[in-house]
Amino acid sequence: MSLVSEHHARLNFGEIGQLLMKGDDAVGVLLTIKSRLPDEDRMVVNLSSWYVEPSSRWFAPRMLQMASSSQEETFTDLTPSPEACKLNERLGFSTVTDYTLFYPLLPKALGPARARLRPLADVHPGALPAAMRDMLEDHARFGCMVAVMEADGRHHPLVFLKTMTKRLPTARLIYCEDRQLAQRHISAIARHLLRKGRLAMTMAASDEERDAGGFAVLKSAPMQVKGAWNPRFINETYSELVLLPPWVLGRS
Repeated sequence: MSLVSEHHARLNFGEIGQLLMKGDDAVGVLLTIKSRLPDEDRMVVNLSSWYVEPSSRWFAPRMLQMASSSQEETFTDLTPSPEACKLNERLGFSTVTDYTLFYPLLPKALGPARARLRPLADVHPGALPAAMRDMLEDHARFGCMVAVMEADGRHHPLVFLKTMTKRLPTARLIYCEDRQLAQRHISAIARHLLRKGRLAMTMAASDEERDAGGFAVLKSAPMQVKGAWNPRFINETYSELVLLPPWVLGRS
């Protein structure tokens, strides 16, 4: 939990979660990991690691309702259980991605590239807003791979989480302003990631995008959102995927 606590303390985001109390005993816990979207002032609250003891689960829906009640914030749940998915829907959450797209990078790298990925250090300071650069630098410190893609006369920040898929070194795309941008320039991204030792890339996608050039794998825990959200926006930054140890989430 140290990265979550340090992140909240540095940005004065307050407590990292909520406890459900029964008398003097804690019978439930919910992490509420906060961040701000780099290009606007809206707060994103990522709900994670929700647990309520069986004897007190009659109060669990009320706990989640209270935690996600603000109209000024956007709430995300990246790893809900099937039971949590149903409850989230009753509380106003929408499912924005259903699938994980898997891209083997070697064949993708053979296509024509109409973009170039550069390290953040090579990008002129004025090319990106200060808040965006701060987010990228934070995730580089967290051990993620960050890059800026130059395409169509613009700079597009990208963040990848290092993962393993069937013992294959993989990069999960966790920040991109538009997943169709990544799909359109997959050849340039593939070449960059291969140079970094990754052999595959994954990213979340909706049902409509399951045939977008990768192999679609149905997710057991779809991403759900409550509040303002662009459905083509990929943003899993400052989430439990990044800030919690893999064994907490059952990842290798």
